[in-house]
Parts: sequence; structure tokens; C-alpha cells
Amino acid sequence: AMPSGESVLEISSSWRDRLATGPAGDPQLVEQFRRLAATLHQAHRTQGLRSVMVTSAEPSDGKTMTAINLALVLAESYRYRVLLIDADLRRPSISSVVELAEGSGLSEALRSTAPQKLALAQLGPRLTLLPAGRPTMNSIEALVSPRMRQILEEASAKFDWVIMDAPPIGPTADARLLSQMAGGTLFVIRAEKSQYPEVQRAIDMVGRDQILGVVLNDVSTKPSDNYYYYQGH
Repeated sequence: AMPSGESVLEISSSWRDRLATGPAGDPQLVEQFRRLAATLHQAHRTQGLRSVMVTSAEPSDGKTMTAINLALVLAESYRYRVLLIDADLRRPSISSVVELAEGSGLSEALRSTAPQKLALAQLGPRLTLLPAGRPTMNSIEALVSPRMRQILEEASAKFDWVIMDAPPIGPTADARLLSQMAGGTLFVIRAEKSQYPEVQRAIDMVGRDQILGVVLNDVSTKPSDNYYYYQGH
């Protein structure tokens, strides 16, 4: 079952200037995420797209902040009901952004032998979080399980959008299986950090037909420009 969360969580003050919301939000950052959300909004209306996996080739490329900001803009600007899933079970990080104490979450639901209520938390009136729960090493195996597919099907029936912060692809053999569980994949590349061979290998493993577009993160062409996004193939 998927109950609504009860308490609204606070965003950690150390992360607020990196979020596309609130008075501390960078106007250019907000604008870029609105453009990205607009592309997905159009795909939602014309193609029925309802779920997106956000990933990268390596950790620290910016996929978590991309997933959070995209979920925020879809919920606040487009007034969609959004479920944000921290599916990076090996290195969960969304809980630290929203100051959520460690507890049960997706990891426990996937390991349970019987279906159980998911530990959802409210981030806003239309934004709900499914935290990762306690870290687990067998993350990909759990994420491509029938139980995960069931959770995503239930979520797609209850929410307008499901945004998954997925593990980095790296050498993951099950990347294609994982990407096929979502309607499409957004691939995050960090300027001057991501290595071309690793990016190329990861995209090939996901499957180019599954890639909705690429987010080029942390581009600095002028002192005030922090992020640029390029959508589409």
C-alpha cells in the first residue's frame, strides 16, 4: 500500500542554494530546470511518459541534485503529484538533503518477504519521498526484482510522475534492465570531470533507445553560469 506521508520535511540549509526553489534559489538554475521540466511535461502530455530514471557514469556527477530539482519543479511549477525515489541503495544521499533520520525505506521493502507499507515522507504538498532506507551492497539485484516493478507500477497509478535517483551505471551489467523499469533515462554528465570513455560505455549499457536526454552539469562559461542542460538525442 502507498499511504500519504504525514509530516513535511525541511530542506537542509547547506543545500538550499543548490535547489531550484525558494528565495535562495539561483534564478538561472531555476530557469534551466524549468526548461528541462517543460520537455518532460510535453512528453507526459503527448507520449504518456510518467517515470524517469536519473543516473550517471560515476558518483558525484550531480544526478541526485538533478533528480531533486526536477521533482521540485514538476511539483511546484506544473503542480504534478510527484514521487521522488532514492533508488541509490548503495550510497543513498537524498535523506541528508532533507534532514531525514535514518529509517526504513525502499531497501527494506525490497528485502521483505511479504508486501509492506512503504515509508513515505512529504517534501511538499505535491512532492513525496520514498527514502532508500539502510544501505545495501546488492542494490542492483534488488532494484531489478519483481517487487521493485510492483512498487513502480503502484506508484505510477497513484502519482503523475515518478523520479528515481538511480545508482551510477559504472560497470553494472543490469543497467539495461534497470532503465527499462522506467519510461526513460536522464543521463547526467559533469563538465571537466566525467570521462568520455566511461560515459560512452555507460550509455551503451543503458541502451541509447532508453536515453531521453543528457544533462550537462557544472558548466562555467561565465562566473554567473553554473548549469546548462541539453535535452534530446
